[in-house]
Amino acid sequence: MTSNQLQRSFSLSGFGIHTGVPCTVTVHPADQGHGYVFHRLDCPEASPLRVSPATVTDTDRRTTLSNGSTIVHTAEHLLSALYAAHIYHVRIELNADEVPILDGSAKPWHDAIVAAGVVTSSHLAHGITLRRSIRVEDPDTGSWAEAIPAAYPSFEVSLSHDAQAVGPVSAKLMPSDDYGQAIAPARTFTLATHITPLIHRGLLKGAQPGSGILIVDDALSDADWLALDDFVGQTLERRDDVGPLPLTPFRMDNEPASHKLLDLIGDIALLGQPVRAHIRTFKPGHKTNTLLAQKIMEEANSQGIPSYHPDQTPLMDVAKIMSIIPHRPPFLLVDKILEMTSDEIVGMKAVTMNEPFFTGHFPGAPVMPGVLQLEAMAQVGGILALSTVPDPENYLTYFLKMDQVKFKHKVSPGDNLIFHLVFTEPIRRGIVQMRGKAYVGSKLVSEGFFTAMITKDK
Repeated sequence: MTSNQLQRSFSLSGFGIHTGVPCTVTVHPADQGHGYVFHRLDCPEASPLRVSPATVTDTDRRTTLSNGSTIVHTAEHLLSALYAAHIYHVRIELNADEVPILDGSAKPWHDAIVAAGVVTSSHLAHGITLRRSIRVEDPDTGSWAEAIPAAYPSFEVSLSHDAQAVGPVSAKLMPSDDYGQAIAPARTFTLATHITPLIHRGLLKGAQPGSGILIVDDALSDADWLALDDFVGQTLERRDDVGPLPLTPFRMDNEPASHKLLDLIGDIALLGQPVRAHIRTFKPGHKTNTLLAQKIMEEANSQGIPSYHPDQTPLMDVAKIMSIIPHRPPFLLVDKILEMTSDEIVGMKAVTMNEPFFTGHFPGAPVMPGVLQLEAMAQVGGILALSTVPDPENYLTYFLKMDQVKFKHKVSPGDNLIFHLVFTEPIRRGIVQMRGKAYVGSKLVSEGFFTAMITKDK
C-alpha cells in the first residue's frame, strides 16, 4: 500500500481546547521505522512518546496519550491528517501538553502537510491484514466499532443524534474519496445540552468562536443561554428550534458525521500503519475507536509482512509480467506483482497441485522444492531490477549468487506464496543486490540475499 514522506517541516500554533494553554506544534520528516513520536520541548526530562494503542490513557471527549513521563492531549486531528496522507513516520515537537484545536477540524493540518510537500516513499507500507472481523462494544452507551477484512482501507460512521439537529447522521470515506475535501474541513461539534454543564464546571477553557460548531439540540433554560452568552462572548439570539447556531453554521450538510469519521481515522492512526479493512462504527467515540485499535494491534501478529487479498487489483498481471521477463510456463513462477516502488517489490504465486514439479518431487507428499521458491523469488527480483531501465523488454537479468539462504517451512499445494524483495545497495555498473523473503500467510518460509547483473542481451 502507498506510503508517503513529508518533504519539509511545518509549524502551527493555537490553544488547547480543554486546557486553554497556548501551544506550538512542529512536525518534522522522519525515516522509515520511526513512527509517530511526540517530543515535549517544555519538559526536557520527558522521554519521547511513540504513539501506539497501548499509550491511550483517557478517552473523555478527546484521546489522551502517555508513556508515563510524557502526556499529550487531543492529538487525533493532527494524526488523522497525517494518516490520511499515508504519512506514518514523523517527529512531532510541542511546547505544551495539548495539541491546539485551531478551527476544530483537520483542515489546518491537512493544508500545512500539503504546503510542506508530500512525496512517495521508496518503502511500501505493508500494513495490517486481518484474517477475521473484529468488533468491540460499549454496553454502557450501546456504541460499537468493527473492522471487516477488505482489500483496501475504508471508513464509515453512523451517529445516533437527532437528524433534525445535526443533519445527515452517517459518513463514509472510500479509497477513491478526497479526504482533504470531504473530511478534513469538518469541525468538532458540541450539543448545547452537553456543553452547558461543562461551562458551568469551568471546562473547555480554550474553546473560542470558530473552533467548532454549537448545536442547539433541545430547549434551553435562561441560565443555560446566559452560560452560552458568556462562553462565546456575545449575546445569542434565543430560539426554540434545533440546529447549529448562526455563529457557527455548518460547512457541509453532514459536517457532524464527517467530523466523527475524522476522529475515527485519527484514533485508528494510533496503529501507525494502514489496515486492510472496512472500519465502521455506531455512536462513535474515542473510547470505542481506541479500543478497536487496540484489538486490531493484538491481531496484527504479521505486522510488516506483505499479504494479499483476493479483491486486490494487482500492479501487474501475468501478461504484463511476460512482457518484461523472458520466462514462460512451466518455468514462469510468478502470477502477479502486487506492489512496487523504486527499491522494493511484492509479488505472488498461487501454488497448485497442477505444478509439473509435483509429479516427481515427493510423490504422495507434495512439497514445493526450495530451489524453485528461490527461482520464483528471483523472477520477482528480476522485475524490480528491470524497472530501473527505461526499456526493460531489451534487457535480461542474470543472477550471480545467493547467500545466507534458509528454508524454514514447507510449501504445499493450496498455499499462496508472497515474495518481498528490497534493494540492499544502490545499483552500480549493472550489479544488483537484494534481500528476498517468501511468506505463506504470516509464516516466513524461505529467505536469502541475491546478487544479479542487468545486461542488454536481447
